[in-house]
Amino acid sequence: MKKNTLLSLITVFLIGCGSDKRENFTTLNEDGDIVISEESTAILEAIQADYDACKSNESEERECNRFTAEALCRFYQIDDFKKNDEYVTYREIKNVVTLNGGLWEPIGLATEQSNLDLAQTNANNAEATIAFDPTKSNHVAIILPGKQTKSNAWGAEVPNSASFFIHKHDSYINKGLSYSFSSPEGIFLYQRKD
Repeated sequence: MKKNTLLSLITVFLIGCGSDKRENFTTLNEDGDIVISEESTAILEAIQADYDACKSNESEERECNRFTAEALCRFYQIDDFKKNDEYVTYREIKNVVTLNGGLWEPIGLATEQSNLDLAQTNANNAEATIAFDPTKSNHVAIILPGKQTKSNAWGAEVPNSASFFIHKHDSYINKGLSYSFSSPEGIFLYQRKD
């Protein structure tokens, strides 16, 4: 029964960003901490499985470059990262965010703890939030609901995140933002305005 329910939930969200809005992005764990709901986790795990399968069969570099846009769109139920019914590439996300006519606004650099805190608060309130490197790789990490964790490498409390890497076969969900970027230097945080 539980398996059928999970499959039904995944099927509903495979159709697209969806017209039925999900209300339960988050839930509380036994300790009273905000965590991603089972429904939201199922969406991310399905995308991660598709990504892993794509990377295993990839014949050309960057063949699997639309999973970040898909995850953002489906998880946060927005259409910002779709063009002609296709998800944009990871390189196009920066332009969508910075040249969008006001749908997205900068939080600031990831070197400031207050910006990292705001990014986590936004995600916990089901507001689409991302971190990206605009200069080197254009890599984008998705800020997820959850609890911040201490990063010794960054010397800060970092938000929960997910990432689908282009240049390596790794992906993850529910890890600190420092798993995506070795340093906070030059990493920008953006939030979607509602």
